[in-house]
Amino acid sequence: MTAKQNSERYDVVVIGDVFCDITTIPIADYPERDKQIGCEFMLKIGGQAGNCAAACASLGLKTALICKVGSDMLSQWLLSELQKVGVECFVRITEKEELPRPGITVSIAFEDGSRSMLSDRGANLDLAEEDVNFELLRKTRFVMRAGHWNTEGLFPANKNILEFAHSAGAYTGVDIGWSAYLGWTAHARQTVFDLLPSTNFLFVNEAEMQSLSERKGRSGARDLLDKGCKNVIVHRGAHGSSWITNEFEISCPAFNVKPIRPTGVGDVFNAGFIYAVLDGKEAGECLRFANACAAAYISTKRRRKVFPTITEVESLYV
Repeated sequence: MTAKQNSERYDVVVIGDVFCDITTIPIADYPERDKQIGCEFMLKIGGQAGNCAAACASLGLKTALICKVGSDMLSQWLLSELQKVGVECFVRITEKEELPRPGITVSIAFEDGSRSMLSDRGANLDLAEEDVNFELLRKTRFVMRAGHWNTEGLFPANKNILEFAHSAGAYTGVDIGWSAYLGWTAHARQTVFDLLPSTNFLFVNEAEMQSLSERKGRSGARDLLDKGCKNVIVHRGAHGSSWITNEFEISCPAFNVKPIRPTGVGDVFNAGFIYAVLDGKEAGECLRFANACAAAYISTKRRRKVFPTITEVESLYV
């Protein structure tokens, strides 16, 4: 299943992982072993790439997503939901019998805004260079490589993808996420370092930045800049966000909202940041707009329109 052959131009092309997220409404704590408690679940698009693409499209950006799924009904549901929100899916179906399903994450949200996750990468592991339509990269303003650790099949192609996009005049972004499978070994970290000279924007949270650079805070960001990255964008949760470059460092506080759905909020922040950059906003306003996107998402219990629209965001942002 693929989108129509692309003669159009896009604002954003996202390349990476797609998951089915099964998430809870916040609970106080895990139940004891062999005990059961009642809670409410939500079923939604997930994965760093899936979330970012859906959030970009919901904000009104012309968005394409390159991904890989299985041949099962859950994969078909995910693609249908992505298309409903306006994402054009350039997708391949895996032929590997051992990967018959999409990625699946069960996310337990807690009342303090934290969450714990169990993930199966599924068909995301089979995404490879031959699945990437390079012509799309010529026809977009921003290429976002998301879900690095969940798509190991793209490791050999990542540098080529970003260099190609960069040479075509697009902004490039990378969001690595947490290395749940490979750990933060020297080899795993090097797979990210190799990409930094071709990366305009590296998106990390504070724990990821420390694990990647092996240094905390500003020192960790400076190490990543020294390795060739142009801009480090830091998710800081309830403390907001920061933008660190060799020329400046700015931070923006978070909006004061009650966290209801923390899973995917960083990906929605990324989409808001991409929107703001493409809209030509100043650096501080890019962070504030992205924070507003995150706040609109995390604070709302949604049934149908899971990702915030520009109207919802602007009601906070203004």
